[in-house]
Amino acid sequence: MLYLFLISCKTHDENKKHPTEKPTTENVKLSESKFLGEFSAAVETEETTSGTANITYHFVIKNDVAILTTSTYHEPVRCNGNYKAIVNDDMLELYYSGNEENCKSQNASFKIKKENNSYFVQGLGGETTFNEWIELSKLK
Repeated sequence: MLYLFLISCKTHDENKKHPTEKPTTENVKLSESKFLGEFSAAVETEETTSGTANITYHFVIKNDVAILTTSTYHEPVRCNGNYKAIVNDDMLELYYSGNEENCKSQNASFKIKKENNSYFVQGLGGETTFNEWIELSKLK
């Protein structure tokens, strides 16, 4: 006895009929941007028996690339390297573009904004600080 099952699937052309909304981003030349330069910020992450764990983030932003280096105490070093920089709603969004697969995301890893003459970054540290806007020091 032979059973034949037919399965109907939407074709690629049918999926094109329903456009998906894309976020509005501007791939702006950052050469004239207020976000160019070197920035640094540090966050404490947790208490350990030998002191408070912390991470210092150092961003160098030029053109449409940001380079992140971190130094840590009792925290793993991860997701250092190149980030694609995109201006969106007057904020700079940084998307990891390096080789560590677990660092890649469709969402921005970091967001940087300027208010008055101060810079702030979102995405630093762990669960307690990740969504906070933390002040950045502009070094250059």
